Amino acid sequence: MITLRALPPLAILSVMLMASCANTDGISPRSAMIDDHAVDLGHVIEAALTDANWPTDGWWSHWNDAQLDELVAKAVFNNPSLKIALARVDQADELARMAGASRYPNVSVSGDFTRTRFARYASPSPPGGNTVWSNAIGVNLGYELDLWGKHRSELEGALDNAQAASADARVVKLTLQTAVARTYVAFSRSFDERDVAEATLARQQNTVDIIERRVKAGLASPLEVVQARTPVSATRASIEEFNRQITLTRNALAVLIGEGPGAGASLVRPALRLDVPVALPATLPANLVARRPDIAAMRWRVETSAKVIDVARADFYPNIDLIATAGLVSAAFGGFFTLINNDALVHSFGAAISLPIFDGGLRKGRYGVAVASYDQAVETYNQTVLAAFRDVADQVTSLQSLGRQQIEIEATVESAQSAYDYAIKGYRAGIADYLSVLSTQTELLQAQERLTIVRAARLDSWAQLMMALGGGVEAGAAESAHKTTRATDVH
Repeated sequence: MITLRALPPLAILSVMLMASCANTDGISPRSAMIDDHAVDLGHVIEAALTDANWPTDGWWSHWNDAQLDELVAKAVFNNPSLKIALARVDQADELARMAGASRYPNVSVSGDFTRTRFARYASPSPPGGNTVWSNAIGVNLGYELDLWGKHRSELEGALDNAQAASADARVVKLTLQTAVARTYVAFSRSFDERDVAEATLARQQNTVDIIERRVKAGLASPLEVVQARTPVSATRASIEEFNRQITLTRNALAVLIGEGPGAGASLVRPALRLDVPVALPATLPANLVARRPDIAAMRWRVETSAKVIDVARADFYPNIDLIATAGLVSAAFGGFFTLINNDALVHSFGAAISLPIFDGGLRKGRYGVAVASYDQAVETYNQTVLAAFRDVADQVTSLQSLGRQQIEIEATVESAQSAYDYAIKGYRAGIADYLSVLSTQTELLQAQERLTIVRAARLDSWAQLMMALGGGVEAGAAESAHKTTRATDVH
């Protein structure tokens, strides 16, 4: 141990000069965080910018379905995935607590109390033939001076990592909410598709009845009866398939809310509001990065990586530890409490200095790894930002296109329904053949199926747009996520 008192001023100055010569061989970060304001939004996003509000924390309530609201609430409360994410938040908080411990001195107390009998014939007297107490009590104190900010950077990095874990939990929560909403849309679609199949089955059965009456009257051939009966069984199989999908979707929803498959048996048919607005907040370019929890998580990881660089840089400089001990030591022939005496007092204090001189490139390697990790974090952040704007553009494009498709398909359904009505009336009157009935019936079925698919796709795309916009953000979450101040300032 080298004490501060023993170090002459010249030696201390030499240590400082050697510390100032730390060389990283020019290793430095090469990546820079993207400027989200400079991202080209494209005409699709720009055309959709309005004074619309950002999604609230209960954005799915726009569909006015109380059953869906209840399912989402249960999922947030019970789902194991979210509980795992919250446990990671707790873990990150405790890691930050551990990192903060280095700011304080270490204090420990030790004691040793021994009573020994020495054999008279094995050792000279004294101590031979005597019983001796050997007692010691000590208090030890150690403190590492954080002259280069290593421990401060470790703490700040741990706090930034805790913020990232919190943002990750919000990602899991938003993903879970969106999954419940999208699965619920699929649940609704299966009911609608079954309705179409049941209506088709009714039309097919009605056609069979008409043909059978015409056959009895000698106005149609048995071949027409066979042709009319052929699609009936296929339609019944389709209905059974939709029943299967409804049951499977019930099971999926039950698992999402953290319960067994039996919990889905009580779910009734959804009653979703079908209109979905295609409008974006005018502040989208400025606030999307702040609202998206996945971007916030990556931003905090960039901050964490920057602190790791600071820690690696501090390793090039000397470590100075302050050390002090005080205690009572006694080895005497007297009683147990002979150590409680001024003559038993011992103490020491000083400093231990460790200066790296040669390590075969170990510290430079660690520094290089930290810099490379920072570059990776920055580029991952940039990739996440660009993907976020792409997600918004994709869903806006899909919603606009599906809206136009729905208008056209609704007109097609209306036209196909009229054509079928005319064909069946003409067939009854004997002025149209069965092929006209079959053709218009098939066209109506295809149009109705397509309309069901497009309506569900619009609802599904809207749910994905809500997720792309970051969903609902708790008060203050977006603001803290977008701050460029140090994590310690936020905490």
